[in-house]
Amino acid sequence: MTDSKAPLRLHGILRLNERGPFLEVEEGPLWRLQTDADLRTHQDRRVRVEAWQRGASILELLWIGPA
Repeated sequence: MTDSKAPLRLHGILRLNERGPFLEVEEGPLWRLQTDADLRTHQDRRVRVEAWQRGASILELLWIGPA
């Protein structure tokens, strides 16, 4: 799905819990990530993400990599 706005580019620490993946940013909200990808290799590591904002604290993940 495409939007007229550019996707967000954020960095933080990826956390996984029973509700799914989250991006913990230094100064900002805790973002819930929507994705079908297996993100265990990034767990508890600093990452950069590119994602569409789908709600107040929900991101639809497009890309993730090391920060």
